Amino acid sequence: MQPEQNALTPYLGSEKPARVNRPKGRGHHTLNHSAEEQMRVLTAIRASVTVHHETLDDPDLMMCLAEGETSLLEVIDLMLEADMYDDGLIDGLKRQKDTMAVRLHRLQERRESRRAILEQALLLLEQSTLERPTGTLSLAKRAPGLVVEEEAQIPARFFDLRPVLNRGALKDALVSGEDIAGARLTQGVLSLTLRRR
Repeated sequence: MQPEQNALTPYLGSEKPARVNRPKGRGHHTLNHSAEEQMRVLTAIRASVTVHHETLDDPDLMMCLAEGETSLLEVIDLMLEADMYDDGLIDGLKRQKDTMAVRLHRLQERRESRRAILEQALLLLEQSTLERPTGTLSLAKRAPGLVVEEEAQIPARFFDLRPVLNRGALKDALVSGEDIAGARLTQGVLSLTLRRR
């Protein structure tokens, strides 16, 4: 019998995929920097990995950096491979979350239908309480609920008149050079983009 498959099956193995052993040296995409400059960046990466070692949770990367024989490009490649592995896990978990949400909704509907039938049974029995080995059924009068039939006809005093900030319009005004008290633009920052196609 084949083991049960789910959305995470392709991604959740006992170990991460084996690292690809690349020959050292220059590849198709290299760095036009001196060995000293690359070593300086590699040292900075090593320090950052040490600071973030708990969240990174990547003993392979830590070992490669500790050995001191790994080049800057090899370290970058190792991190990109780990990033691709995490992408797979994240995608699988998202799909699993959607599947579980559908299942949760179905189970809740099933439970509500069953309880409606049990409530009907007590009503027909004209009995407010019924104790059974697995639980006690009780009928109780609930407080009346609210049904809004036409919201436009409801007096204004029943509405919370809270102003909602239009952040998009505010940002556009600031970008156009308008001086607005209480708001300002931040300095533009660099953002990393990773393309896999």
